[in-house]
Amino acid sequence: VPSVIWEDKNVPGEAKYIYAYIFTKGIGRYIVDINIGELQQTLKIKNKGLKRNLEILSKLKYLIYEEYANGMYTIKLA
Repeated sequence: VPSVIWEDKNVPGEAKYIYAYIFTKGIGRYIVDINIGELQQTLKIKNKGLKRNLEILSKLKYLIYEEYANGMYTIKLA
């Protein structure tokens, strides 16, 4: 995981863990598909919380995401 995200004070701790999960799942790829159920196995989070954190990461230009079904996302790492 790039150290710049860990040092960025604008990114909440939960969003950093979500980014780390996405980054490790997408190693060697730029586009990753995830669903809320995958994350719920490691983090206690609901779809609303995931969406909020993805929005923060998107605004800070760390990733681009699209929700194609309820709780299912396509994410492009920036």
